[in-house]
Amino acid sequence: MEERPEAIEISPGDDEGPWGEGSASATSETLLSGDVTSFGGEGENSPYWADPNTESKGLSNGAWFAIGLIPTPIAMWMTSFLFVIIAESGSQSGFLEELFFTLSWLVWPIGLIGGIVWSFVRGNKYFAFGLLTTLIGLPAVLFLALIAFLISMGAF
Repeated sequence: MEERPEAIEISPGDDEGPWGEGSASATSETLLSGDVTSFGGEGENSPYWADPNTESKGLSNGAWFAIGLIPTPIAMWMTSFLFVIIAESGSQSGFLEELFFTLSWLVWPIGLIGGIVWSFVRGNKYFAFGLLTTLIGLPAVLFLALIAFLISMGAF
């Protein structure tokens, strides 16, 4: 026998129906009464259940971290470098030259902040962690390497 969902009774909560008659099962605090069940069944006949073998799970967290750590900063660096080359080519007027120099400087903050916001909003937080590692971790490691180099050379 096919199971069908039970009806849902919606009452105003004041023992009175929408047309003036009271509801037998509604109390003064009842807003909804009845059982709610799914209209679809499980398995391949249901539009509500997907086959786990065909679902796309997307990239792993490590892959998102690696994309945020390596190719995204490289793409931002190449874009910034391209804007500098266009600005220095000399074929533009003073305004366009300054515009391209400004764009070359704005690629990094816009790319990093936009990428971090996008990844947290979209749910790929490991992409943001990769960008943050590029933004904070890599300069910190390079600074510590500089200090170690200066100490080893006897500068301090």
